[in-house]
Amino acid sequence: MRLPIASQSPAQLRDWLAALNEPAYRADQIIQWVHQQPNAGWEGMTNLSADLRAALANAFKYSTVQLARKQGAADTTQKFLWQLADQQFVESVLIPANPALYGEASDRHTLCVSTQVGCAYGCKFCASGLDGFKRNL
Repeated sequence: MRLPIASQSPAQLRDWLAALNEPAYRADQIIQWVHQQPNAGWEGMTNLSADLRAALANAFKYSTVQLARKQGAADTTQKFLWQLADQQFVESVLIPANPALYGEASDRHTLCVSTQVGCAYGCKFCASGLDGFKRNL
């Protein structure tokens, strides 16, 4: 089973690359592509050789999430709907700190991140449970 490339630590990538006699700095290049330009895919990684890109494609899954919808304003709670590679959706919510507790200029936030596609609870305020539980991420 191929693991997602984004799940690999720099050390794991360096070890994998060493087995291919590739220089260690390639791990940094791969990480930069995956996390800073995630829509590039294997073929978009133009500073890597075609052979290395083919080896990566054979060894790892390249999956990304796309922002499907965003609700809210920068100074209020923001809800994000993310579309996964298999066309399923997950949510995340960014909640600013309560000014009464931390002051008006507080830059503290809480981030709620879904770890499942769907949800068995079906809370009224959350869209994740509308279709019930489907799978863990």
